[in-house]
Amino acid sequence: MTGGLVQSNALSSGLTAPKTDELLLGVEHALLPEFVVGVNLTYRKTTDLLQTDLLVFNGASGATDPSNLNSTGRRATRADYTPVHLTGVLPNGQSYDITRYVLNSNLSTRGGSFLYNGNNETTYKGASVTFNKRLANRWMFRGNVSYSDWYYSTVNNVDPTPLLGGGNREGDAVIQGSGTGSGSKGGVYINSKWSYSLNGLYQIAPDRPWGFNAALNLTGREAYPVPYFRRVNLPGNEQFATENVSVTSRPDSFRLDNISILDARIEKEFSFSDFGLTLGVDCFNLLNQAYVLQRNNRLGQSSSNNVREIVSPRVLRLGARLSFR
Repeated sequence: MTGGLVQSNALSSGLTAPKTDELLLGVEHALLPEFVVGVNLTYRKTTDLLQTDLLVFNGASGATDPSNLNSTGRRATRADYTPVHLTGVLPNGQSYDITRYVLNSNLSTRGGSFLYNGNNETTYKGASVTFNKRLANRWMFRGNVSYSDWYYSTVNNVDPTPLLGGGNREGDAVIQGSGTGSGSKGGVYINSKWSYSLNGLYQIAPDRPWGFNAALNLTGREAYPVPYFRRVNLPGNEQFATENVSVTSRPDSFRLDNISILDARIEKEFSFSDFGLTLGVDCFNLLNQAYVLQRNNRLGQSSSNNVREIVSPRVLRLGARLSFR
């Protein structure tokens, strides 16, 4: 051994950024002079996604053979993997039997990979309805309702092991990991097919000295998925890495409870000769709902499925705003 650095990774000479083709369609119509509704449609296809294949060497000790020090190895093929079963029980008592794939015993690796533009694609389809009633006749109201479906539309991976976060199976939902297993947001995986936001304001006796404004804001969305997984060693490669294997049929097979949060505000405006004063009282999470936002999705631990985060409890806020001419 020379003591020099050993190159273990490689990349395609024609590597490029993924390509996105998007079609947007939007239309608005005024049902009344002060009331406008709109519809927005989105279709997005992303191709040439970045993929990695494991780099391997022939022979159980090929990765450490001095004759291979100047080589990164060859790209693994599907034939280089052997299927094995991973079994256990999910938090709801349901049994799972997942097929994962491990490197054949007659091969070795340094843990390096080959980066290239693969054939995998994602497809996004979304629709939203918006409406806006401007302030007239003492009240206003606006909001939006949206629905989307974002999934892997083409999947062609050498190693088809279902990994944490999905993407190794046709039709897997695209989920965005905030921490992908570590950190304060390690169990948060963003994917909501529907969401809404509604807010309105009503002026109570605006022509009276004691008149004030009252407002409500209601927001909600489909709960984020809980992609349960197990961390396992890679046979013949334990010194390099472990693998986070998904143990559910789809990354979004399990979800937390759907969320709906109601906020409220009351404000009173005072006008003086040179300035204005607005006093307000805000109440966030008016109904004091304790929705679960995050669970420990790693199985095989004493804390598996434990709650990590919930919605903040009801909060009251007093505020004042000064405005000058």
